[in-house]
Amino acid sequence: MSFISLTYFLLFLLAPPTAQPQPPIEPLQIAEQFVAPEGWPDMKSYLCCEAADQARRQTLGQQIPRALRRRCQLLRQDSARAVVAVELRDSTTRNDFYLHFRREPAAGWKLQAVRSLAASGLSTPMLRLLTQMPPAEIARYNQAHPAADHAFTVGNLRLWMSADADIARHFSRRRRDFQQVVRLVQARPYFAPSATADSAAAGEQAANADPAVRQLLRTLFISRVGRHDTGCGTCLEFIIGGTLHNSMGLLYQPDAAAVPAMSPAHIIVIRPLGQGWYLYKTT
Repeated sequence: MSFISLTYFLLFLLAPPTAQPQPPIEPLQIAEQFVAPEGWPDMKSYLCCEAADQARRQTLGQQIPRALRRRCQLLRQDSARAVVAVELRDSTTRNDFYLHFRREPAAGWKLQAVRSLAASGLSTPMLRLLTQMPPAEIARYNQAHPAADHAFTVGNLRLWMSADADIARHFSRRRRDFQQVVRLVQARPYFAPSATADSAAAGEQAANADPAVRQLLRTLFISRVGRHDTGCGTCLEFIIGGTLHNSMGLLYQPDAAAVPAMSPAHIIVIRPLGQGWYLYKTT
């Protein structure tokens, strides 16, 4: 070996190793870091938009009680968007949050927004009031509210306030009855595909006034069926409740390609329940 060749060989051996590029962090990994109880020094590198303004010093995991158990589940990811559901729970409570991500061409995945259903502050005291009523007062309540009696209102409020896992369990137990409502509605021209806005509203009203449909919805603790919460003209919504801009329910659409997309501005979660059924929430 020549002197020059030997010199280059020794320089190669003594040179520091070339740094290998780090693989990009995926949305699920970012979510797990963001909800972990420990701090995350690199947090700001993976936030954008409103999430960057809201989490300036602490992650979500640092802002909630350390004893809460945290579970992250990737619901959807494509080349540009992703949504991760986060369940927080302890021995008595469960809460669900939804982390929305977007992919920036030069910077990779960024957490864009954190969403949850903004439930009415009146629901908890109202449920407490209803469940503490004596029998005579329940009878008077039922006379005053024949369309939504005491049993239905209590069951509906509990479902509205339930965690995603409990709503999914309720649906699983009563799947046959939910499917029966679909058959009843589809057998009648309540939701014609080419209906105008006025006829669609009339069709929805007629569907919810149908005695067979209404009876099943009452036993399922569903407020009504419709097609206006999600903006999906071919989906059937089983609306549990909520306020004008914060609603939740179950969605039926057997064609997965026709299921509407999630976004921080409208449908904050669409959670698959199997065979064309989904749990949805809007904001």
